[in-house]
Amino acid sequence: MGLLSSAVKARDAATRARQTAEQMHRDHERAAARVQEGERHALERGLLRAADLAREATWGLRVASERARLSTGVERTKAAEAEATGAQIEAQAGVASRSADADVVAKDRARWDDARKKSAEARDEEAASEGWRPKR
Repeated sequence: MGLLSSAVKARDAATRARQTAEQMHRDHERAAARVQEGERHALERGLLRAADLAREATWGLRVASERARLSTGVERTKAAEAEATGAQIEAQAGVASRSADADVVAKDRARWDDARKKSAEARDEEAASEGWRPKR
């Protein structure tokens, strides 16, 4: 597998990882918001006791910790995606450079072949003209 195709696959994988991390973060935020909303309604109706409020505080700390972990994961996958994108750009530049070099070589070869052909034709013409010269 070529360097460019490997770089493209790595960037695609990094993009998928970032998208997954972002989706997990969004899902977590939505789930936490639903629970908090339910707790707020229960508190407003007077359905919670002091022990429930203490558990909610502990739960809030856990949610904050998970949020931080997921945010870190998102940032890490963004950095990995940026690195993979850079590697892909480098690989594309390498392919473009090698392609340009190949074009230069092909053009030089064509000029060299053309010069050889013209030289051979000139020799053939000279030999043919000498063959037709009157002898003295």
